[in-house]
Amino acid sequence: MLTPTHLLFAQTSYLGACVVAAHPPAAEEAAVALLGSLIPDLDTRASYIGRVLRLTSGTLERYFGHRTFTHALLPQALVGLLAWWLLPFGFALALLAGWVSHSWADMMTKSGVAWFWPARIRCVLPGNPDYRMDVAKGGELAFLLVVALIGILLMPLAETGKGTAGLIRGAIGDLASVRADYDRDKGDFRFEVAVKGRDNLNHSDISGTYPVIGPWRESGLIVASDAGPRSLCAGSACDWYSSHAKLERGARIATSTVRIEVPRIEVAALREQAAALAAAGEVFLIGTAEAEGVRPQPPALETAGDRLTLAYAAPAILERLRGRSLRQVDLVLQVRHAPGAEVPDIAPPAPGGAPVPPLLERWLK
Repeated sequence: MLTPTHLLFAQTSYLGACVVAAHPPAAEEAAVALLGSLIPDLDTRASYIGRVLRLTSGTLERYFGHRTFTHALLPQALVGLLAWWLLPFGFALALLAGWVSHSWADMMTKSGVAWFWPARIRCVLPGNPDYRMDVAKGGELAFLLVVALIGILLMPLAETGKGTAGLIRGAIGDLASVRADYDRDKGDFRFEVAVKGRDNLNHSDISGTYPVIGPWRESGLIVASDAGPRSLCAGSACDWYSSHAKLERGARIATSTVRIEVPRIEVAALREQAAALAAAGEVFLIGTAEAEGVRPQPPALETAGDRLTLAYAAPAILERLRGRSLRQVDLVLQVRHAPGAEVPDIAPPAPGGAPVPPLLERWLK
């Protein structure tokens, strides 16, 4: 086949490999796939790469012939193992996709490929020679157009990074599977969930697309709505019921954390910490503390007696605790920010003064 056909088939093969491997494609990896598709034609001086590397090409052609050693499974497997060991996953995947795609494309020509070299038997696809292609004829042009169309269809699927299993789960719309996909990549990307369902309280339709704030219990999600955060699950134990859900990956992010584990702290000091971190990105509070007389605001703030549980709560939740002190604090301030953004180096706030007995604290508020 002609070099442009091999180049295009390499790109489509690379995108297909990305879909199967749940690996988002990258431009630099695509360039490696193009290079990989040129390597097999080192065994002929008539090729583009053969004219550039004439000495290497002439040697290979003289001793091995065309479509033998460089097109064969054995060197592909050996180089593939070496690439898997030495290169990042995406580059190794691209190199193999480009190289192997060249051999498979040449199998569709009349002369085929000695894929099981050093055996001289020629592998062809399909077996009937009437359905194989002549180089630079109408069959190759039709193949080129089909490959280009498949590549266009594969591009958006590959960019999702979900893999074939993830795409199938997304089509089914199972929320537990959506949660599994979210857990796998949380902290690295922003996510939205396209959901069909109803409010568990008033049974109104809540279908739409919502930003994902974080996980909720074992198999649900906390999502952002115009009315505040809402818990989403496949049952009646949350705010919203999901009958169908599909996870959509957004921009890449990085996640940093500051842990606060002190016996006592003023809410004002905690607010100052959150405000400083908010200059870098979105801040969420995760963990537990104790305070008296706090009303719950699920799913961000839940209470059990004096115990408070914060689940991906925005710093605005601290307005409800203004003027209070928190006891037995075990919190994480999570910051989601752009990759490379500078996050303030903030030491955990100093704990408050001597502990105040709970019965006395209510009179000091």
